[in-house]
Amino acid sequence: MERKIILYNSNDIKIGETFLRRAQQLVRRQRAAWTDDSQTAIRFYLNMEHMDSMSDDPIPVSTAEEVQANQLCFALWNGKHYYPGVVRSVSLNHVHVDFLDNFTSLVEKQYVVSLQEGLDLLEFEGCWNGWAFFRGVLTSHQPLVMNYDDGEIEQIPLKYLRGTMPERV
Repeated sequence: MERKIILYNSNDIKIGETFLRRAQQLVRRQRAAWTDDSQTAIRFYLNMEHMDSMSDDPIPVSTAEEVQANQLCFALWNGKHYYPGVVRSVSLNHVHVDFLDNFTSLVEKQYVVSLQEGLDLLEFEGCWNGWAFFRGVLTSHQPLVMNYDDGEIEQIPLKYLRGTMPERV
C-alpha cells in the first residue's frame, strides 16, 4: 500500500491526506512544497499568476528530460488526453509520434513526455477489458496494474491507458 502524505494549507492547518504519488505530482507542478526533508507532509499554495489563465486549453508539460527517437512516450492527442506512443523523430518544435493504437501524428514538443515522466505525472483512465475508459490509479508500473475507482483491479497493457494532466488547484 502506498504511503499517505499529510496536506496543509498556507496557514499550516491540516486539510487532509493524499498518496505519495499525488503529493509528488503537486510538488512537481509547483502547487505544493514539502514541509520537511523526510517528505511526510506538503503545504498547498496557490500559484496566482496562473489563476487568470485557467481554461480548457491543453496544459503544456515541462519535461526534465528530452524525448528521443525510438523512445516510449505519452503525447497529447486531440487536445485532451495523453496516449502512449513511440517517438519516430524529433525536430526543433515538434515530435513525430506513432501512437500504440496505430495512429501517427506530429505533436508540439511541449505536449510530449517520456514514458516514466508520464506514469509519474498524469492521472489515468484505463480501457477496461478493451471496452470503455474508466478512471483509476496505477498501483504498479511493472506490470501495469490499474485499480479502478469502482474497485475493479486488472493488469493492463500500456496501449489501453490514456492520461490527463491533474486538475489545477
